[in-house]
Amino acid sequence: MMPNEAGIEDDDWLGIEWSPWYRLHPESDDLTKPSTGPGLYRVRHDVYDGLIYIGESGRSVRGRIRALIRGAFDEEMPYSDPHTASPSLWAIANEYGLGFEVSVATPPAAENDYQRKAIEDALIAVHRRETETNLVGNFGRMPPGYEKSTQRSGGARGGQSDEAERNYREGINPLPWENPEAVIADDWMGLSWSEPLELESTVGEIPNYGGVYRLWEPETASPLRYLGETVHLSNRLESHRRAYEEELFVSYAPLTEYVQKFQLQQVETELLGAHWLACQQAPQDQY
Repeated sequence: MMPNEAGIEDDDWLGIEWSPWYRLHPESDDLTKPSTGPGLYRVRHDVYDGLIYIGESGRSVRGRIRALIRGAFDEEMPYSDPHTASPSLWAIANEYGLGFEVSVATPPAAENDYQRKAIEDALIAVHRRETETNLVGNFGRMPPGYEKSTQRSGGARGGQSDEAERNYREGINPLPWENPEAVIADDWMGLSWSEPLELESTVGEIPNYGGVYRLWEPETASPLRYLGETVHLSNRLESHRRAYEEELFVSYAPLTEYVQKFQLQQVETELLGAHWLACQQAPQDQY
């Protein structure tokens, strides 16, 4: 296990050196303190247990945080660009008032795009596992009772709505985390994975429903070459067959109970996070 996997608000969470918690408000002097380099950040609010958002930036973590709160305290809900989680912060502020704080980390690995994104997935995965909750601002989610703004080009601002109750994105439960270090095992992370198949010979062998899948080299099981999710397994693996010339194995786990794309993305992120914890790197062709 990595150091301090459970302390999601600690200054050494997941063995990473985190900054103090800074007040998150446009008028706060604290916003000058985060790094202007690449890094990771986590956001909390005093009425929520755990975190409400985890993010990363390959350019300026300070700039990304400023984008997150741009418009989050205005009268109208901000659009979902330049930051997709800004509407969620607006809804939380509208419902519960101020109380946001942010903490940042700039480990050396954050300078590498693949490593930084893999660490972000690991943080989200561990948060899901440890709290058994879903981050309210990740995966395009909103608090119950709020409809999300479109991007600025769509021109539709969100807000409180009875319709939002019916459209609420209910997050899924975390995976069982069985056998988490054996990334090609048939029970990895508690899912029911198919037996390994040669990718080039899977024509007509793969069902065309939703699920997750993993690709690896016959001689090098770890790290994986790629890990993905899709609502149409057969179609997606056909595209991989065309893209890869070398021999690869594929295994898939059907997830027919998850009919929404973001639910499959939650599973994929949890698997990618577990992969990073097991291998200390992302699958070779990820991101």
